Amino acid sequence: MKINKMSIAAAGVVSLALVAGAAGVAMAAVQANGSDGPVYMYDTNAAQVADGQVWAWDADLFGSSAQGDINGEFACPADSTNVFAFLADPGTERTVLTWKANAPLGFNGATKNVLDPYLSPISLLNGAASAAKAAGGNYSLGLACTKNSGVTVTAAFYRSISVTPITGAFTVNAQADVPVATPTPTPTPAPTGTQGTVALSATTTGAVNGVLALSVPAGAAATFGTPTLVNNKSTTTGVLGAVTVNDGRVLTANGWDLSADVADFKNSLDATNSISKTQLGVAPSITSTMATGVTAGAAQVAGAASYPATFASGAAANAVGDTVLDAGLTFVAPQSKAAGTYNSTLTLTVVSK
Repeated sequence: MKINKMSIAAAGVVSLALVAGAAGVAMAAVQANGSDGPVYMYDTNAAQVADGQVWAWDADLFGSSAQGDINGEFACPADSTNVFAFLADPGTERTVLTWKANAPLGFNGATKNVLDPYLSPISLLNGAASAAKAAGGNYSLGLACTKNSGVTVTAAFYRSISVTPITGAFTVNAQADVPVATPTPTPTPAPTGTQGTVALSATTTGAVNGVLALSVPAGAAATFGTPTLVNNKSTTTGVLGAVTVNDGRVLTANGWDLSADVADFKNSLDATNSISKTQLGVAPSITSTMATGVTAGAAQVAGAASYPATFASGAAANAVGDTVLDAGLTFVAPQSKAAGTYNSTLTLTVVSK
């Protein structure tokens, strides 16, 4: 069925329901002319046109990334915000301000893919396409994905064309879909007498596996603030203070688990008067770590806490080095308990995985 510019646009809209969310079409390797992928030319009959055909300057032609399928999409990088058809001197395809002419295109729906870009030179209304037609010569014709308000090119897909002066008739030059081999530069030898060598021989010794240890400051005591009534319950908050897990096992890198246990709180004046440890909420946090596999344990909620509980964990092969930890504390006293000071201890234990 014969198609024109309007029917191509309509086909692109209809295809949204069919391809939305699908992966973009894979692009071939960098082209011999520097294009980021292949560009195959199609006429208004959706038929691929072989290289070497003479096109009129105002001929309708469409680009595709696929052989034998006009609907081969061009995949722009995720950070692209605009796309343009362009005509440029060879080597300036990625410098927007030097393009000979251009015209805006559109993405295929919510994707960053471009479907059936219209590449007729006469459609490039921005710039000086007519001057390029009159002068003739060699140009690059294609589409470019851009960002930064159309100034920065994120990807460019194009073909090399040869334009006849005055008439603007042009041919699309052959282009291989293979990477361009970068020649290995031949080093320039140093002048005689300006270079010498010194032999180096360094002896190494094997690393020694360290130990897993927990460091808690001597006489450490958590700091609580002044209690207030929250929902008519005495509530006070505080911080545990810094503790450090040091894993020096650089050879075995076993990983570790740090647990916290809490004793019931006892009134400082009457040891028979106690408050359950479930009333202490503990929210562990990581202050700093040299490791990459350390995670803090889940917070225990005051009034429903359960001990012993995981305070932190270090993953095997990733937790070597010092990890400094802390925790936010919340203590909620039952309404039936007399006001006063209640004491307890929190015990931290680190074990190897």
